[in-house]
Amino acid sequence: MKRSKQLEKTVKDYLDVKGIKYIRVDSYRCFRCGQVQNTQAAGMPDFLCLYPLVAIECKTGTGRLSEGQKETLSLLERSGVDVIVLRDTIDELIEYFEGKEL
Repeated sequence: MKRSKQLEKTVKDYLDVKGIKYIRVDSYRCFRCGQVQNTQAAGMPDFLCLYPLVAIECKTGTGRLSEGQKETLSLLERSGVDVIVLRDTIDELIEYFEGKEL
C-alpha cells in the first residue's frame, strides 16, 4: 500500500475509533495517465469532520498542496473551519482531538 493511502487509512481508523463523524470524498487516479478522475473531489480535503468541524488533508514525504487544495483550505479557514495538514503521521490530529470535548 502506498504511504499516502496508508496515512489516509490510519486517519480513518483513528476517526472511527473516536466515533467522529466525517465526510470522505474518494478520488481515484487513472492507472494509465495518473490523473485524478473524480473532478467533484478536486481541491477537497481528504476528510471533513462534522463535529468538531475540521478539514484534514494528508500528505506524505515532500507532497505539496495543489493550488485547488490551497484555495479550498483557505476558504474553509476563512469560514471558521479548523484545518489540519498532516505530514506522514497523525500526531497533530491526536493532539488536536485531545483537547476537544466529543
